[in-house]
Amino acid sequence: MSFLSDMALNQTDIEVVCGALEEWCEETHTVLDSDNGRDAATVMLGLYKTGHETKGSILEAMRRVNGA
Repeated sequence: MSFLSDMALNQTDIEVVCGALEEWCEETHTVLDSDNGRDAATVMLGLYKTGHETKGSILEAMRRVNGA
């Protein structure tokens, strides 16, 4: 399996991660198109790929990571 196929997301995957990212940015007053917003997107993609497959699960993991 190639790196690109490992990273491929379908529409449902994208909606889950984007929904979590939008909510996270709103909660933390983070601008999506900023270094912190891009960092959060990267972390959330990693969380999704490692088994956090719902918006709630991603957000819960982000809150734990950030001590919120």
